[in-house]
Amino acid sequence: MNSDQRTDTNGRGYRQAVRANLVVRSVFLALLGVCLVGAVTLSGAGGAGGARGAATALATPTRVATPVASAATVEVTVSSPTHKPKVNVPWPVKVTVTNAQGKALAATLTMEVLFSGQPVGKIDKGAVYHFVGTWQERKGNDITWPAAARGEPLTLQFIVKAQGVTVRKNWAITVR
Repeated sequence: MNSDQRTDTNGRGYRQAVRANLVVRSVFLALLGVCLVGAVTLSGAGGAGGARGAATALATPTRVATPVASAATVEVTVSSPTHKPKVNVPWPVKVTVTNAQGKALAATLTMEVLFSGQPVGKIDKGAVYHFVGTWQERKGNDITWPAAARGEPLTLQFIVKAQGVTVRKNWAITVR
């Protein structure tokens, strides 16, 4: 069977289904105003490590074992006041990285915006932040979501690297 004869669950041919998926994704990208190498609209360009913020809600820590034989773990905790940020209102978010004993770890952080599991944008143009223990945007530079994102089920993915381990922590959001 060649690729033209395969069908998806809607009875479309394989190539037609791929084209339809690309069109849907392109339309969403145009609405959101983000290209794959662009950035989500932000109220600033910087970030700072080690600052303490007002974020209070905590996500469940994710534990990932290091690839070496040791029993060391990397715990990543994401916190923000809400999973439903408002359009054009600064939205603080905080990321904490520790080992199993609670000791702060040196880490790097990048953030991506996902739609249906597919990357559609990067926060701060894909900046890589280096920090020890806790990271959050500087006061006044919090993430600000554009009006085109309103009502869309998005995921903010935090990609943290520490002790040779990469942890991807997802934070589901719906902009209101």
